[in-house]
Amino acid sequence: MKIGILTWWRNNYGSVLQAYALEHTLNRYDGVQCEIICQFGKTSTSFDNVWDKLKSVGVVETFKRAFWKVSFGGLRRRTQKMQQFVDSRLIVSEQQYTEQTIAKSNECYDAFLCGSDQIWNPDLSPTSSMYWLGFVKSGKKKIAYAPSFGAKEVSWEQKIQIRENLRSFTAISCREASGAETLNAIMRENRCVPVLDPTMLIERKFWDDISGQPLYKERYVFAYMLRGTKKQRQFIEKFARQKGLKVISIPFLDWEKIDLYDLKFGDEKLWDANPAEFISAIRHAEYVFCDSFHGMVFSILYHRPFYIFPKVGKDGKIKETQLCRITDLLILAQIPDRIVKDDVVEGRAVLPDAEIDWNLADKAVEGARQASEFFLRNALFLQ
Repeated sequence: MKIGILTWWRNNYGSVLQAYALEHTLNRYDGVQCEIICQFGKTSTSFDNVWDKLKSVGVVETFKRAFWKVSFGGLRRRTQKMQQFVDSRLIVSEQQYTEQTIAKSNECYDAFLCGSDQIWNPDLSPTSSMYWLGFVKSGKKKIAYAPSFGAKEVSWEQKIQIRENLRSFTAISCREASGAETLNAIMRENRCVPVLDPTMLIERKFWDDISGQPLYKERYVFAYMLRGTKKQRQFIEKFARQKGLKVISIPFLDWEKIDLYDLKFGDEKLWDANPAEFISAIRHAEYVFCDSFHGMVFSILYHRPFYIFPKVGKDGKIKETQLCRITDLLILAQIPDRIVKDDVVEGRAVLPDAEIDWNLADKAVEGARQASEFFLRNALFLQ
């Protein structure tokens, strides 16, 4: 069975690693051959990608992002190393597709799988997009593995579109329990089940072999802030000083919200980490501070004490819909509250300091891993 995967697989550490994990998992099964369907240009700087950005975000935003990428040597090296990781680790289709041509992929694949990441978030991708597999011919399997929905409220028109999208799916899952609940309410039937992100579907030894040796000799706090605020970064620095630790940071991770404090934030900057080095930075940290779902995932896998900030939007305000991604995983792993809200940052409350029972977390994750594996095998071979 040849399977085509539709997901996000470039530019972001979490996106690349979840795509890699999902593809690796599927290709372990006997009788399965899968690859990621190329819906982008082969490289981030290709003409197709520049043109797509011009159409989607406009001239000003496109050139703003390009400016940041070329202004710092570290960012140019990061782009190169991310591309090298994708080229060497991911199996991506030779044929490149668009929304207009994706139906031609029916000639290449026996089944299609969409997921994971936020491909089903209506705020990020329209409900009519290829990620809902509306182009797939009747009779071919359509499987959703762990797409993140990430929205509490959707319009009536979107609900109708989503219900129609999912009607012909072989099996449906969602990365968050809250997302599965929302989709089931839209479908008016309990077909969607919560499953683990692909990065947690694989046991830790797989990531051990990739991430390798420590990047630093000194003890440190690793700060992985996709967005965040100056106050949050200063809070991390204060925490590290009190613990006698250095701060290692990766600057300028999100072009939509650049915080210039990143230029002075931390003691050392890991400008050009590839995805393997990103994992290593978490694996060997004393503490991890992040506003990233996958930053939290690898902290849990490597038993690193972590704290997570609610993600902020372009306007600097907390995105409440993004909190479910955090809280659902904390509940699943039976980990006490690790969320750092503004009252803590501003000194009006204390940092949550409950100890994490890693044995309890491991058992919970392993149970979810087995259930997720069962869902995937059942969808592929029994339905």
